[in-house]
Amino acid sequence: MTLKELAIQPSARRDALTFCVFGVLVFAVTMFLFLSGFELPQAAWAIMYIASASLFLLGIAKLVEPPVSLMISPAQIRYEHRRGSWQFDWDNLIRFDIPRTHRGNELEELPYIGFRLKDIEPVLDTISPRLAVYLVSEQRHLLVAALRRELPPGSDYTPFYDIPTSYKTSSGKVYRGVQALFAVRCEQLRELLGYDLYVPASALDRPLDEFCPWLQEVQSHRHQVDQR
Repeated sequence: MTLKELAIQPSARRDALTFCVFGVLVFAVTMFLFLSGFELPQAAWAIMYIASASLFLLGIAKLVEPPVSLMISPAQIRYEHRRGSWQFDWDNLIRFDIPRTHRGNELEELPYIGFRLKDIEPVLDTISPRLAVYLVSEQRHLLVAALRRELPPGSDYTPFYDIPTSYKTSSGKVYRGVQALFAVRCEQLRELLGYDLYVPASALDRPLDEFCPWLQEVQSHRHQVDQR
């Protein structure tokens, strides 16, 4: 296996055209029945119109997703999103795995792959503001789940929802605005779940329990390439 640059295509884009075609077909059938004078309750017509629109819009939503979600090279991993991207070097990576939370006496896997970094600063320097804002909002439910399951009952969650005015890295560099907000969220999730960055399962091309071993293999071959 030679690692040059691997492109991961998100499963979220699968069947995009199928959804669009089915949406158009449902709309066409609905219009044909309506123009033919076919009698149906108003609720039935509404359901058919809503179904056709929902299928078509879902297909469009899948189509606007980037064709590639992760670019993996011997030097770095880059996450691609329609709102921007972030990236980090392999040498900055401590570990990666499926994050888990406690549910009673058992551990429950979350639908993400998490990356724990040595230094978040390179990510803060490269992430687009639009993506930073989106991830803070999109991962809010992840934070809520972690707070409820990882902190003792009755804990004060208020500090986790405060909006920071700045964030200072270990090197002393100060970030403000959306970069500070994103940095604090990464720090919170690292404290609760053990990872800084999270990529949803829908952005991967295979199930999480297959993707992690595959990425470990990629990492090991990447080291072999570096040693040549």
